[in-house]
Amino acid sequence: MEVLNQEFVQGILRITWRNPAFMAIAIALIWLIPQIIIRRIMSRNFEKIKVEKQKLKIQKLYPKTLK
Repeated sequence: MEVLNQEFVQGILRITWRNPAFMAIAIALIWLIPQIIIRRIMSRNFEKIKVEKQKLKIQKLYPKTLK
């Protein structure tokens, strides 16, 4: 005996996929999740580059003295 009846599963899938609210949320998640991940990666890289540039500018202002 199957745990879930095949007809029941098909009915739930049909009702779910035809629900406009569910489809809007599903499309939004598919659209937004990669953007959030990419934005986080880009902001981390931007911060690293920003710190490196800042270090270089400080080194130019205060060069090490030779002994």
